[in-house]
Amino acid sequence: MTPQRPSPPDPGHLHNEATAHGDHAIAAGNIRNVFIRWALQHPSARWLPLLLACAALLVAGTTWPDGPASQYALWGALTAVSLGAAAGRVLVQRPADARIVAALSLVSVLATVGGYLAFRDVVTHGEVDVTGKVTAQGGQPLDATTHRSITLSLDAPALRESRNALRLTLAVDDHDPAGPTCVPDSYVTASLLSSGVPAQAQRVAPGGTADFSLGAQVSTVRIDVTLTTGRGCRMAVRPTRATLYDQ
Repeated sequence: MTPQRPSPPDPGHLHNEATAHGDHAIAAGNIRNVFIRWALQHPSARWLPLLLACAALLVAGTTWPDGPASQYALWGALTAVSLGAAAGRVLVQRPADARIVAALSLVSVLATVGGYLAFRDVVTHGEVDVTGKVTAQGGQPLDATTHRSITLSLDAPALRESRNALRLTLAVDDHDPAGPTCVPDSYVTASLLSSGVPAQAQRVAPGGTADFSLGAQVSTVRIDVTLTTGRGCRMAVRPTRATLYDQ
């Protein structure tokens, strides 16, 4: 018995599939061409990158957090690029090469998106200055005889920005500036005593900085500050800078 050969595919079936696939590709190509033609030639499209860059700048201005200006350097650079490229796109009305318009639009949009992401990263994880929100309890001046201490506090309103660490800078000055200085013989011990956080104690020289891990759920911060100094010395201790940040 002669084996039967498989029947050839139906030519009509292949023709229909190819035609259907081709129709979709042609339609997609037409839509793409219309969009590109509009983006490169229509007057209204010239303003879109600039409007997008200005909208991102407005959002940043209305949600601006605290913290040092240096952490916004990347956002500032990308914003300048996005605004510059968008302005160039508006000014170039009839370019000799369409690729110039496309490049300006693409650079502006990408820089706007990158700048917004950089800004959101600072909002979420950047440093927050809470110096003015530190409250002090306890009498001053401190000395080595009475072993008095002060307690520095940060309550819930100051901790509304979620950060897991605190950087605290302390000044230790002579209570009587006219007398002999005791600063070289003085230092403080700063102890974190907040509930839910492991106890932490650090020795801090005058003008020095202590870093404390706060964890993720702390609602209040209490730091006990005890002075060590020479006999007969009386010192004033105060926070000069307090910064919340993510480790």
